Amino acid sequence: MLVLTAQQMASIAAAAEAAWPGEGCGLLIGKGRRVVTVTQVMNAENLLKSEGNDRFELDPAARFAAERAVRGTDRRVIGHWHSHPDGSAKPSATDMAQAWEPDMIWLIVGTAAHGEGHPQTVQMLAHRLERDTGRVFPIRMELAEKRACQGARFPT
Repeated sequence: MLVLTAQQMASIAAAAEAAWPGEGCGLLIGKGRRVVTVTQVMNAENLLKSEGNDRFELDPAARFAAERAVRGTDRRVIGHWHSHPDGSAKPSATDMAQAWEPDMIWLIVGTAAHGEGHPQTVQMLAHRLERDTGRVFPIRMELAEKRACQGARFPT
């Protein structure tokens, strides 16, 4: 499960909409294994933004900065986010071809034009991608604020 705050989700959506009609991207920093909690969202430059609206390459400088920021802490780079300007939050063939870190979470943000052509986030889904088998594993997402309101649970 991936846990984000409403503010983190709004920040990702705003960055995705600002990058439209191209793809926006960034990193997710967090902690936990079974329940992964996002502690920080880092937006990054898409180095392929001039090559069309169906691909991204996260600036390696952002990844290095993120790795330095978590060194010596209980946090780690847990994944990245990127947007799809066609409205779909499902992994594309390009995503599958680029998936080389099996432990990373891929948070995909579907953006689309609405009204007078202004972008709007329409969907946000988390996945794990396994390039070798071509399998996509959905990851449940939950708002941190919702979790805080729930009582104790029994492990299942």
